[in-house]
Amino acid sequence: MICLLTGLRIATLSQPALIQIEELLPQGKVHQLHFFSALLLSFIALGFVVHRLRIPSATGTPFRRWPGWHRAIIRAGYPLLAVAIISGWLLFSGTNLRQVHLACAFGVLLYLFLHGGLYGIRWGRQALVATLVPQLSRTSLVAGVVVIGLGSLLVSLGWVNLRQQSHFTLTVNAIPLRIPIHIDGEGSEPPWQSARTLYVFTDGGANFDNGATEVELRALHNREEFYLQARWRDADESLAHLPLVKSAHGWEVQQHGFHQFNETRHYEDKFAVLLSPDCDFAAAGTAHLGRKPLKNAPANWHGKGYHYSDDGQLHDLWHWKVVRTNDMYLADDNYISSPDIPRPGARRYTAGYQQDGKESGAYVMNWQWYRPGAITPKRLPLDPAQLAVYQQAQTDRESRPQWVASWFDYQPYSAEADNNYAEGTAMPSVIYNSNRFEGDRADVRARAQWRDGYWTLEMARKLVTGSSLDVPIHDGICLWVSAFDRAQIAHTRHTRAIRLELQQ
Repeated sequence: MICLLTGLRIATLSQPALIQIEELLPQGKVHQLHFFSALLLSFIALGFVVHRLRIPSATGTPFRRWPGWHRAIIRAGYPLLAVAIISGWLLFSGTNLRQVHLACAFGVLLYLFLHGGLYGIRWGRQALVATLVPQLSRTSLVAGVVVIGLGSLLVSLGWVNLRQQSHFTLTVNAIPLRIPIHIDGEGSEPPWQSARTLYVFTDGGANFDNGATEVELRALHNREEFYLQARWRDADESLAHLPLVKSAHGWEVQQHGFHQFNETRHYEDKFAVLLSPDCDFAAAGTAHLGRKPLKNAPANWHGKGYHYSDDGQLHDLWHWKVVRTNDMYLADDNYISSPDIPRPGARRYTAGYQQDGKESGAYVMNWQWYRPGAITPKRLPLDPAQLAVYQQAQTDRESRPQWVASWFDYQPYSAEADNNYAEGTAMPSVIYNSNRFEGDRADVRARAQWRDGYWTLEMARKLVTGSSLDVPIHDGICLWVSAFDRAQIAHTRHTRAIRLELQQ
C-alpha cells in the first residue's frame, strides 16, 4: 500500500487529474519511500515465486474450495503485480513505460479492493483477525523470524547498492586550454564531435510528445572551465512569454495557469541543470511533493510541491530561458538550499529555490501589479509601429519575433499613450532594463539555437567560481537535467543521477 500511494503521489506531477485525491496521498520526500518499498515488494514477490516453485501445492486444497470468480481474481493479480514491478524497474532505468506502470497501479488498487472485499464478504471479521493475528506453530514462528531477518539483510544491501550504483555516468573529456569553445548554441567545434554522448530519457513534462523528450549530453573541461552541451527534441520554439493583449477592459496577460504559477501555454522554452555533491534520487533529494510538504510554510498553488534541502546542503541550479536569458548569453544562476522564511504579502513562496545575488542587470515584467484580469503596463512603445511584428506573429506561425523589448525603446505608461492602441494589439511582457546580469547570477554562460525540431544548448562555467552559492565541479559531482516546453514548472525529469567523470 505504501508503494501504491507514494507512486500515485509521484504521478500527480504529470497527471493533474490525480490532484483530486491528493488528500489521500502522502506528502514530502516520497521518491525514496517509493523506491524502498518497491525494492521490498520485489524481494517478497521473488520469494513467493521461489516458494511456489519449490512447493507447488502450497495453496492447493483450500484454494480449490474457493468460488471460481474468487480464484479468477487471485490468478489475475499475479501477472498484474508482475507487470507493475517489471514496468516500474524499467521506468526507473530510463524507458518510456510511465503509462503502463500507472495503469498497473490502478489495476492493483482495483485488485486490492475486490480481493480484500470478497474476503470480508465471505468470512467477515474472521478474515481480519486471521490476517492481523495469524495462528503459527513454534516451527513456523522460528522459520518466519529467520526469513524476515535474512530478507531484511538482503533488502538493506539492495537499497545501499541501489542508491550508490544506479547513476548514469557522463564522461567529461579534457581539452587543452588553448582550444576555444564558443558558447553560441552551434556545437560545431571538433572537441564536441569526439566527446562521448550520454542519452537520458526524461518524461513527465507538459506539451512534449507523450510528455517526454530524450536529452543528449556531452561535456568537456580544460581544467579551468566546464562545458556542457544539451540537445533535445522540441517540435517548435516557444518565444511568446506571457504576452500582453489589449482588450475592452485594458491590457491582459495571456495565461493558462499562470495565476497558479503553472503556466503551460503562453510561456517560453527553458532548460535546467542541477549540480550537487549528493547523488540521491529525485534531484539530490530536494523534491518534496504535495501541496504543503512544509508544515510552517504556505501551501503551493499548484499542488506539485517544493524544492528544498533538508540538511542545509547547497545544490547549484542553472536555469536557461529562451526569452529572458538567451539574448544575454547567460543562464540564470540559482541554487536550492534550506527553506526560505515566508514573507508576508508575497504571492509566491519558493521554499529552497533561490537566485544568486547580482550587482546589476535584470529583466522586468511589463506590469505594475499582476491580476488575472486587466493589468496596467509599466511602459508602452515610443512608437506603436514597434508592435507591428507581434501582430503578424499572432496569425502567422512562421513569424517568430523575440518577444522581448528594450526598456529604452519604451516610455512610461500613460492613459493618453494607451489610446493609440486598438483592441487585439499584442505586446511583449518581458523588458530588458540592461544588457545582462553582473555578479554571481552571471556565472553561467549559455546560448541555444533551435533548428529542425531540436534545441542545442551550450553552457559554460568555471570549475571553481569562489562563490559560496556555487557548487565546485570535480570528479564525482552529480547532475540532473530537465526540459520545459512552453511550461513554467511542468518540466521533464529523470530519477537517477548523472555522475560526472572528469578525465585528466
